[in-house]
Amino acid sequence: MNRAELVATLTGIQTALPISMDLVYANNGMCKTGNPYINAIKSNTLSGMIGMDYENGVNNQLSREGKEMVFNAKPHPWMCHAENNLGKNRNKEDGKRYIPIKIQSATSSVYTLDGVDVTDKVQAFLPKKPAPKTQDDLEKKVIWRTPDLDSIKTIRMLGRESIID
Repeated sequence: MNRAELVATLTGIQTALPISMDLVYANNGMCKTGNPYINAIKSNTLSGMIGMDYENGVNNQLSREGKEMVFNAKPHPWMCHAENNLGKNRNKEDGKRYIPIKIQSATSSVYTLDGVDVTDKVQAFLPKKPAPKTQDDLEKKVIWRTPDLDSIKTIRMLGRESIID
């Protein structure tokens, strides 16, 4: 499957759908200052649901925990709706598309540099991410990610696995 076919498939889905993706990131979000591993490649696998609404997802989790469903989501800080199931950067039009996904499970990220695993060595250069304060009332947080479509190498959905070329 090529990228255009992936976009057509994703935008044609009209309901929430479970998917799993193998991702590879060249721009891996590490701190740049003094980092000898800045060119390391990050890879991991995400599994979850697309076609969902974040606000509904958090309120559904509140309901499952027997709490009042009073969560109101703020607009995403940098992403806005582009096409069905896809988002784009609201601050610049660079042609990139992102796939909002409610995470059910994720593998630990692996970092490689020139084919060598440097995962343990890059930990000092990874920014610390705080827990979402908007979900303080939840025992089980609703994790939402927006991977870039260009980072998807393999996707599993609709009963098949596709390598993206």
